[in-house]
Amino acid sequence: MAISIEEVKMIQGRLYKPENDELIYHYCDPNAFANIMQSRTMWHTAFSALNDATEREWGLAQFLDVADKQRGACGAEFIDRIIEIVRLAQGFTVAMISSYSLNGDLLSQWRAYADDGRGFAIGFAPRELEMPAKPLRVLYDRAAQKRELVNNIKHAFEVEKRFGFRYDEVFLGHWFGFGLDLSAYKHPSFAEEKEIRRVRITGLALNKNERRMVPLGAIDGSGVERSGPVPIHYRVRNGVQVPYVVLDMTDNGKNAPVKEIILGPKNSDNEENVAAFLISAGWNGVKVRRSDAPYV
Repeated sequence: MAISIEEVKMIQGRLYKPENDELIYHYCDPNAFANIMQSRTMWHTAFSALNDATEREWGLAQFLDVADKQRGACGAEFIDRIIEIVRLAQGFTVAMISSYSLNGDLLSQWRAYADDGRGFAIGFAPRELEMPAKPLRVLYDRAAQKRELVNNIKHAFEVEKRFGFRYDEVFLGHWFGFGLDLSAYKHPSFAEEKEIRRVRITGLALNKNERRMVPLGAIDGSGVERSGPVPIHYRVRNGVQVPYVVLDMTDNGKNAPVKEIILGPKNSDNEENVAAFLISAGWNGVKVRRSDAPYV
């Protein structure tokens, strides 16, 4: 009897499920704002180009530490197998990420991501933000991260033990996905951001002569195909080639996820002009307001 997908859980609590009518906010400069509104797409950037120097490495390091400490309880073979699969998941994929915050008027966000307060925060209704990219709620508390990891490893071990340690395709798929979801763990110093992220996975082909990214399709948690392979683009930032993918945020025009626009504290535009631009771009009923931050 094989282990069912339902019996093997992903990282506890990291799949983002919106509460009531909350919005999530994407901070950006004026050019990015105009592009997003007009193209109805979101750019998902390779994790290596994000602002966290430990991006993806942090989650893997916490996992390896916890897994090694569970050898006595779960046995070396089980631990070695899950470590191998998680390393495989991280070593042969690239996480393409778009970032959002639960706080739409945070000074550190204005400074870091919105042209030092001259840009915008775009408020999205997450239930309408339909993209073939997995929504994850970032966890920053290190002790909580370790508790989740211990609980997941122990749970998966008990399930596998019950079925005779078959290490079948469901086991492989679970731990591969688990390795991908470790991007939901970040260093505690970023906790103020309250980040929700959408993650799109691209393949990474490696051999002694080349290293190249491979477009992949996307499936949901039920195994249903969400999209075919998405092309990989490049842009230059600070003299470096940055990979990214472009995803439609409206589910082929079915949804209108933008609900609010906040002008940064140093944004020289006015609300009426921004509202007129939104209407011209086909966005109706969007609330426009200015940041309350006293930043000059």
